[in-house]
Amino acid sequence: MGVGTSLTLRPDVPMGFVGGVPYVAALAVARELGERVAWPHSVVTGSGEPLVSVDARAGYEGGLLVRCDLAWDAEKNLDAAALERAVEDAVGAWAADVAAGRACAGPLAPALGDYFDALLGMGEKVEVVRGGRAIARGELAGVDVWGRATVRLEGGAQELELAPEQATLRPAR
Repeated sequence: MGVGTSLTLRPDVPMGFVGGVPYVAALAVARELGERVAWPHSVVTGSGEPLVSVDARAGYEGGLLVRCDLAWDAEKNLDAAALERAVEDAVGAWAADVAAGRACAGPLAPALGDYFDALLGMGEKVEVVRGGRAIARGELAGVDVWGRATVRLEGGAQELELAPEQATLRPAR
């Protein structure tokens, strides 16, 4: 990823809900571009080609803040200002939903239906990747209100619940 933009957001949400920001930001970018989301919070084409990586880091400086970085290859020629507006609007609407009590179950509750609709690979075969190698194979069965993915392992008898810091997913080969 060669170019991008960085936003400083100040969502009025509890600190424990800040982990929802990159999911909401990825969903906003995917909508703006008419594309899809790859778990946890990357934007991809309908065929799974990477478009925009989304990264978010929380901090505290005069209040809660989240630095949200969007990055893409220069040849994509994306409109950074349009992507920033989309992210700012989506995070603002999500924070309003959180404040209105629509996130009691977890930070992604207000956006989870839309996230599912945009998520590439739901119900499809995936590999669970850690350290650059596949450690398990199965079917992407869901994402919960905390952003954890559930993979139903081959054979269907067991499920893995994964947080983004534990592993990544890729389409099964």
